[in-house]
Amino acid sequence: MKRFLTLGLAIIMLCGMILPIYAADNGITPYFNNTGTASANFIIQSSGKAIASFNYIGYEDYTTGATITSKFQKKVLWWWSDVDGASWTDEAVGDYYSVEHSYQLTSKGTYRVVYEFEIRGTAGDPDIISGTIEESY
Repeated sequence: MKRFLTLGLAIIMLCGMILPIYAADNGITPYFNNTGTASANFIIQSSGKAIASFNYIGYEDYTTGATITSKFQKKVLWWWSDVDGASWTDEAVGDYYSVEHSYQLTSKGTYRVVYEFEIRGTAGDPDIISGTIEESY
């Protein structure tokens, strides 16, 4: 009887650890204090022009502004190297902002944009939203 209870408890604990991992992989959108949405896009045109765009839509009367940092990187063997002259810091004011940055690439390869939004407002701590988007040229 004791072994049966121990086995049952172990199964329940295992399920409790698997379900949160499964839920996190199913695209659950986190709740943010100061913004409704923030998005980033990255494309490389056939001419080698890399374009990254960023925008956020906050809450009227709550979102006060943001700092958006971004940079392009090129993959060299197994490491990522910053692309000279391809990093930006944008300061936004208000509950909506959109910006686009472009850079003419000089060689083919795998590139990515690394970005971070810090969106500020009166609804609590700043929202930190970061990520990378990878493309090949």
